Amino acid sequence: MRIFQILLICFTSQYAICQFSLINLTEVQVGRLPDENTPSFVSLYDRFVINYRIGDFKLSATAESYVSPIANRNYAALSQAGITYRKKRWTVKLGNFYETIGRGLLIRSFEIQGALLEDFGFRSRNYFHRDHLGGLVKYKGKKWNVSAMYSQVLNNTLPPTFERDQRRNQSVYTLAAQYKLPKRHKIGVSYVAIQDERIDLQHLYSASLTGPIAKALNYYVEFANAQSDINNNALYAGINGFIGDLSFNIEYKNYQDFIIGNGYNEPPALIKQQTYRTLNRSVHVTNPLDESGYQIDLFYTFGESSSLNVNHALARNEFGSRTFDFREYFVEWRSTLSKSHEYKVFFDFAQDPFKRESQRISVGTYWEFGLDDKLRLLPQVEYQTFVRPEGRVENKSYALALQAGKNVAVSLVVESTTDPFLIFDEGAAERWYVGGSLRVKPHNRHTLNIFLGERRGGPLCSAGVCYEILDFQGLEVRWTGRF
Repeated sequence: MRIFQILLICFTSQYAICQFSLINLTEVQVGRLPDENTPSFVSLYDRFVINYRIGDFKLSATAESYVSPIANRNYAALSQAGITYRKKRWTVKLGNFYETIGRGLLIRSFEIQGALLEDFGFRSRNYFHRDHLGGLVKYKGKKWNVSAMYSQVLNNTLPPTFERDQRRNQSVYTLAAQYKLPKRHKIGVSYVAIQDERIDLQHLYSASLTGPIAKALNYYVEFANAQSDINNNALYAGINGFIGDLSFNIEYKNYQDFIIGNGYNEPPALIKQQTYRTLNRSVHVTNPLDESGYQIDLFYTFGESSSLNVNHALARNEFGSRTFDFREYFVEWRSTLSKSHEYKVFFDFAQDPFKRESQRISVGTYWEFGLDDKLRLLPQVEYQTFVRPEGRVENKSYALALQAGKNVAVSLVVESTTDPFLIFDEGAAERWYVGGSLRVKPHNRHTLNIFLGERRGGPLCSAGVCYEILDFQGLEVRWTGRF
């Protein structure tokens, strides 16, 4: 009876003491999977999120479901439920929640908004996230920040068709503290213990130091170690700042046998995250088992109309007596010709022996033309080529988009590749992908996306996390609504 009284007050009171919101994502696919010998079929994915705030409390719950003609891929589950309490310096979380320690050397949780994960082996679709199930207590004082957590971290490589004790089969205990030193420096220490029925209790530690070196120069250093008979450790260090119109970021990494538990840590990649199709698809994915390297990123602005971005990254992987050095050099120029005309061009050179790709050259240009106050035309062209032992490969991407304000956009994307691993038609020298999309926002709380054609898959990175997008051919309709 009490809960109904609270709800009645929330919806009838003239004071905003409660906040109630709903988010729904529905996606329908009608088509086929080009890498499977299956006929066309219809599938439906749905994710429903409810958030409810009252006073210092926030309650949330998420339900997911997937329906297709293949029974062992289908599910309907309450994937998340939690409550959060915030009062002055205290935060308490129970149920499902997100929490990251430091820069993710030990523990990193995340939610990649709008991303659906579909493993090639299981082919069951689910929302791409990694969360905790358990409890967290955090206190933020004037000098000290401390937190304690017990959780079961989600192993998101397994879809919801698996039982919960299979997806959350490890218990994690953490203690973390940070102390504010003079002159805005901070020192942090963390302890993590991992246990499951297959392994003995594992102990891991980390320490971090951050603060300013000068007025426009800051640093961050974090070292983590696992208590074991072998050399399990990770080091990340970075310096960033600016001098006049030049801003810079220099980072270093050294990861040795540092995959935590089921892989629920995510050390910084130190590889530039790209929005360009060819570059994002050919990104280097960090391997914490053995990887060292650095990244240098420079950004210079020329007044208000132009900017130059230069990036260089090195990632070294050693396996036995073999060493693989990934090297990348990237340059991007952006400029505004007028209030209604903008463009950017890029050049990228990389060597990726781990993928057996040498002399990888990628170039492209993106333009934006204002036809009137609301209508904008956006042509895009990208070209990529690299050499494998089997021969040279070429990837091409052409796109043309037309935007009418912020509410309507229609685009056509045409891609081709001469990669023999992606050409299945006997005798064909090139494979083409042609797809069109329409995005409509009838209201600022609702978005409808429609795709028709064939989409090329490959790696996709967002917020420093990479996952695989699988090929698709057919019709895809996605609706996202907020209430």
